[in-house]
Amino acid sequence: IGKWEEYFPAWERLLMINVGALAMWMIGKRLKKRHNLKTNVRESFYDEIDTWLNAIAARGGQFMGGNNPDLSDLAVYGVLRSIEGCDAFKDALANTKLGIWYSAMTERVNNHSGSAILGG
Repeated sequence: IGKWEEYFPAWERLLMINVGALAMWMIGKRLKKRHNLKTNVRESFYDEIDTWLNAIAARGGQFMGGNNPDLSDLAVYGVLRSIEGCDAFKDALANTKLGIWYSAMTERVNNHSGSAILGG
C-alpha cells in the first residue's frame, strides 16, 4: 500500500518501519498501564462493550437514545465501524452481544434515519 519505494530511500523506509514499531510498542505499554487494561486487551474491549450494552438495557430501549439512536450511539458506532474489517471486531461480535445493536445501527445509518428526525 502506498508508494514508499518512490518517495523514500531504502534506509529511510527501514528506519521508519523499525522505529515506528518500537514507538508503537512503547506507547501500547504506556496506554495499557495508564488505563488499567487487562493483559489480554481484547478482554478489556469486551468489558467496555458489555458496559455499553448494559447501559442501553438499563434505559429500556434499543439504543442509548431510546427508540432512536442519539449522538452517543452514533459516536460508539463510528468507533466500531472504523475497526469493522479487523479481527478485533469479529472477535467482539463473537464474544459479546454487540451484533444486535450494531446491526440496528447499521440499518439506521444506511437508511439515513436521522434526516427524518430532523425533517430533511
